[in-house]
Amino acid sequence: MARDLDKIFKPRSIAMVGASNVPAKWGSFLLVNLLAGGYPREKVYPVNPRESAIHGLPAYPDIASLPEAPDLAIVTTPAVTVPGILEECAAKGVTNVVVISSNFSEVGEEGARLEKVLVETARRLDLTVVGPNTMGIVNARHSLYAVGAPVQLRPGHISFVSQSGNVGANMLGWTMNQGIGFSKFVGSGNEALLGAADYIDYFGEDDETELILAYLEGVDDGRSFMQTVSRTCLKKPVIVLKSGRTEEGGKAAMSHTGSLAGSDHIYDAAFRQSGAIRSETSQDMLDLAKSLERLPLPPGDRLGIVTLGGGWGVLATDATAMAGLKLAKLDEEVARVCDELLPPFWSHGNPVDLVGNIYMDTHLAIMEALVKSPEVDCVVMLGSLGTGTMIGLNVLVSQSLIMEMSEESLKGFFTELKGRNLRLLARAKELMREHGKPIVFVEMQFIGDENLRDLEGGETVIFTAPEKAAWIISRMLRYRRWLESKGAVTCSTRQ
Repeated sequence: MARDLDKIFKPRSIAMVGASNVPAKWGSFLLVNLLAGGYPREKVYPVNPRESAIHGLPAYPDIASLPEAPDLAIVTTPAVTVPGILEECAAKGVTNVVVISSNFSEVGEEGARLEKVLVETARRLDLTVVGPNTMGIVNARHSLYAVGAPVQLRPGHISFVSQSGNVGANMLGWTMNQGIGFSKFVGSGNEALLGAADYIDYFGEDDETELILAYLEGVDDGRSFMQTVSRTCLKKPVIVLKSGRTEEGGKAAMSHTGSLAGSDHIYDAAFRQSGAIRSETSQDMLDLAKSLERLPLPPGDRLGIVTLGGGWGVLATDATAMAGLKLAKLDEEVARVCDELLPPFWSHGNPVDLVGNIYMDTHLAIMEALVKSPEVDCVVMLGSLGTGTMIGLNVLVSQSLIMEMSEESLKGFFTELKGRNLRLLARAKELMREHGKPIVFVEMQFIGDENLRDLEGGETVIFTAPEKAAWIISRMLRYRRWLESKGAVTCSTRQ
């Protein structure tokens, strides 16, 4: 399977069957996205008998006329034409096909009949077919954006299979705003020949993939699917977002891609047994993805919490308990450091209440003491990054009143504040490498999504609520314990 799919995700040349100059057609914007993504123009062959040139490229009347047998054909023509196009592909020596075309089994009896013909034709000709009814494929590490959405992704090590093209494309768009890097994406569509398990299996063997995401509406062979997931989870984390959890959602899934949703309780138990990490929402999936990509797995369930103020510490304590985690005991060394740096009325317990202390050296020293403690498995820092925001806002207000600081000086001041936060984050990365324990930041002050993404830099994790941090840590710990139960070596951070 891994050898077969390499030519789909790493094609040296592509035929675009149904390419068009008409902007509203799939054959147009799919080709535009492919070219805009940086794929070599000279290796793209538009096929359309009614055009001599399409988007600046010479067009060919049929597949037989192509100057070479490309590694991959992408088809956007009407469903009824697809079996014949598969015959043309095989005659030319093209063995890998992505069928974008819809109106197959997802629309009723006639569509199902056409899909059956497609399957029979592909099997007889020994073709590898993605789809039909797929959004397309992406390989960000090889400038391949054969997809019906204008995405340009940060190259990374996450690969994603989605049974919904729209869900997949929208989530890829979100990652652009969150700085999450991707390797590969495929919309599996109706899964006439290749199912989600096939792509998970391929990603599990792919050297460019370290973490796998899957959006599922249903699977036909549950036992085989879970065996594939379990085998893959021993090597790489698999995060699953499963829809159709309700009766109404199951009906919607059936009408969308023809998937049988099945009992959610059965899926939930199967995911736990196979090691898959189940996300509750689409955003949870991305939060889990960046956390598993950037953080070491927690060795245990004992959290050390540092908070700028007591109220957030109380909320974090509730979140810790509700996530099935524990507050760590503070050992003598942690208590000594806190006594030395904080006023006598500090909390003298976990969460460590900094009582509004804004000095970065204090935050750094207490974070370091907690990470080094044998009593602590994970550290959550609440509001440490926000101290810079608070200082900055106070300066802005004061300067607007007394107008004593020049624009250049003010700019330098805010650059220094950012540097202050980057110093804290850099030390956190060093400590995670040294001790193999995650450090998660929670920022309640408003500094904007763009600033959060810049501070994370694709290497650290910052959330905007303690509840999110606790939930993510609990899922990471569940995966580690599953690995340990299988006698597997636990995954470590990429840092």
